[in-house]
Amino acid sequence: MVSVPPKIDLLPEHLIDQIKAGEVIERPGNLIKEILENAVDAGSTKIELSLKNNGLDLISLKDNGHGMRKDDLPLAFSRHATSKISRFEDLYKLRSFGFRGEALASIAAISKLHCISQTRESKTASEIKIEGGLTLYHGERQTGSGTHGTELQIQDLFFNTPARLKFIQSQQAEKTFIRKIIFAFILSRPEIEFQIKFDDADKDIYPARESLRERIEDVFPKAKETILHSERFYENNELTLFLIPGSFKAPVKLQNIFINGRYILDKQLHRVLSNALDATFGGDDFHYVAYFHLPPDTIDVNVHPNKTVIKCLEISKMISLLTSTVKELGSKRPVRESQIPVEAMPMPQAPTFFEGFQEAPTLQQERHQYNMEGLFSPHRLPVATEADLIWINQFFLKRVENIWMGVSAPKLVELFTKKKLEFPALTIPLLVSEPFPAKNVSKEVLHVLQQGGMEIEYLGADTLVLRGIPEWMNGFPLKGIVSLLLHQKNFSELEIIPEEWSQTTWEEMLLFFPIDELISKKIVVDLAALLREKLK
Repeated sequence: MVSVPPKIDLLPEHLIDQIKAGEVIERPGNLIKEILENAVDAGSTKIELSLKNNGLDLISLKDNGHGMRKDDLPLAFSRHATSKISRFEDLYKLRSFGFRGEALASIAAISKLHCISQTRESKTASEIKIEGGLTLYHGERQTGSGTHGTELQIQDLFFNTPARLKFIQSQQAEKTFIRKIIFAFILSRPEIEFQIKFDDADKDIYPARESLRERIEDVFPKAKETILHSERFYENNELTLFLIPGSFKAPVKLQNIFINGRYILDKQLHRVLSNALDATFGGDDFHYVAYFHLPPDTIDVNVHPNKTVIKCLEISKMISLLTSTVKELGSKRPVRESQIPVEAMPMPQAPTFFEGFQEAPTLQQERHQYNMEGLFSPHRLPVATEADLIWINQFFLKRVENIWMGVSAPKLVELFTKKKLEFPALTIPLLVSEPFPAKNVSKEVLHVLQQGGMEIEYLGADTLVLRGIPEWMNGFPLKGIVSLLLHQKNFSELEIIPEEWSQTTWEEMLLFFPIDELISKKIVVDLAALLREKLK
């Protein structure tokens, strides 16, 4: 029988809109980000946001921005319509948030939407109602002069695309993700008053402030005296950095970087900042908020659909600003009890990694016996160096007082990861989900990872998506490790790139285990043999 090629048809517009909506509006938090950006771009000085059921039942936003005219209102909910650009070159000189003209159209395609908007000079408000991409009403209503702004109500999100609902995470994970989005705006726009309400809880009000410092003090009212703050300039680049001790709690963990007021995700910048904090403050935990102000023509925000990944032409200058600013703040910090040298403080009883090397001679002699079996060698390193952690390929040398130890990094990560996954953990959401091939992934493995705190779901028959990670995994390079876990591969295949990890992470993993377990599992290795191999 001769096969007949299928006929190619153009998709209907409503189906195109629903498909695009799946790309732009992956979850309620993405939607909230888009409408908050529009409210900020509209010149609002007051924004009220109310949510029910984490936005699935209702998202209500009211602002006092410049509003929209009646004829413009339907265009706002049409694809590829925007007031932000008029020519291609404008993409590289953006001074606003939005420009693609797809967000509102995507929202209208998968919800029941009602919008009322009025310009300052108009005596009437424009009104539109859309359900599932179909306009039910477009007209005007009398309001009187002096009123201006936009009120947007979005109900029953994904009502006509119920398949999307199965990818929504747990209520707590969704609320955490939404709070991260909201606080990105609260922290970057102190001149705007924000009123935030979840379900039947009381409103949280953040009044308009004149400075970033005042807004941060609103978020951390008890930390006023301990906030570290510095501003530095280099050529046309400016950095304002705030450090808040991690002991002061916020609604979410705040480790935010902004470029020209835009919340961005840049692993390299976060890694540089984390390493600088470790080196300067000895591993103390901090919330941090970094504000970069760069010339608009030196950045490109078009490299990611959610506009959270930005290409910067002068990244080396930004890194230099970060490291020098952290060092400056380190010199300003007063000495506290936690900074008293370790020798002056009592040691706990349990023999963990570092403590084991300060124990009685009998235990030290026992470890020299391990050296004869090729497992461990507590020799002094024959070089003069100020560092206490040195990388040699996939191993690192760790100094405790004057003793150096060799550690197998892949084996340590494997032992730590698998041990941690045995217990439930608090899940933190990823702002950008990470896809993985689903082929040959067993349901049993998926269940174990989910029980351990990973939010992993099927995006399709052949693709899994990672939406959240256990809190202890924050700071891990995720792609390689999660791939090994999903496919049950040996961690010896894991390529460790030291610059992608903070020194604090390695020390925390070492401290998690007793020294005898590390020796028996051959995670602590023969340092002398390692050096001989290096010097060949």
